[in-house]
Amino acid sequence: MKHILRTAFHASGGLKAARWIKRKRLRILMYHRFHDREAIARQCAHIRENYTPVSLMQTADWLLGGGGWPDNALAVTVDDGYRDFYRVAWPVFREFGIPATVYLVTDFLDGREWLWVDRVRWMYLHSPRQKGKREERLENAFPAIEAAKRMSNQERLAWLDQLPDELGVQAPDEVPAEYEPMRWEEVREAAEGGIEFGAHTRSHPILAMLAGERELTDEIAGSKRRIEEQIGRPVAHFCYPNGSLSDITAAAVQVTRAAGFRTAVTTEPGLISGSADVMRLRRIGVGPDYDAHYFAECAAGMHL
Repeated sequence: MKHILRTAFHASGGLKAARWIKRKRLRILMYHRFHDREAIARQCAHIRENYTPVSLMQTADWLLGGGGWPDNALAVTVDDGYRDFYRVAWPVFREFGIPATVYLVTDFLDGREWLWVDRVRWMYLHSPRQKGKREERLENAFPAIEAAKRMSNQERLAWLDQLPDELGVQAPDEVPAEYEPMRWEEVREAAEGGIEFGAHTRSHPILAMLAGERELTDEIAGSKRRIEEQIGRPVAHFCYPNGSLSDITAAAVQVTRAAGFRTAVTTEPGLISGSADVMRLRRIGVGPDYDAHYFAECAAGMHL
């Protein structure tokens, strides 16, 4: 019944009406991973047909300068800096002429560590003490990860250190291909090709769980500085790890602003108006695996 109703809604022009009602709001889409070129190509075709793709730098200019953006403006962002962005998504965005901003976790790209949530998932997937198939093991990992997000950063790091003993498996030092980051030479190539790169901290901690201003500055300003060293151009955009409002303290916002960022994005759902706080921009989470109708509804701002 739900499928029938959704099909009827789309066939009757309901989606077009929803876009028209919200045409003055800007949308920022949030992606993470890409595995299927054809899937992201279908979504890019939908974006090109129904929206005006804009860059995050244009968005910053409009928000900070008081100018108005075109109707149905849409910006694309990608979190973390996995290598599948370079291999799968970037050629498609380039083909469709869609700007994108990619937020990088710099210790991840430097090869100093995995993204910690991936390391936890890998250990649950390979633990001899865990039962069940892949999906069941990932389900078991989820509450452990969520609990770790609420620990102080020191407690979380200590928990990660003892987790191999608890699960009876040690994650390899080298990040497996499934989780590997972009390489800096690929970042530079994409930057030359028009991709904007933003900072996503050095090690992806929950900022509200850090001990104080020194740790915040190291993570926030340190990641900005590292990317600028690698690409030779200013980094203007920041992405808060995890990104819910409870993860973002006033001190984190203050350090982000002081570091010289023009915008900062959250994972809180919503559309952007001219009065939006540039240090707490809302986004719409999407994925290439979304059903076509559901993706279209998300982009239209129907599931916020």
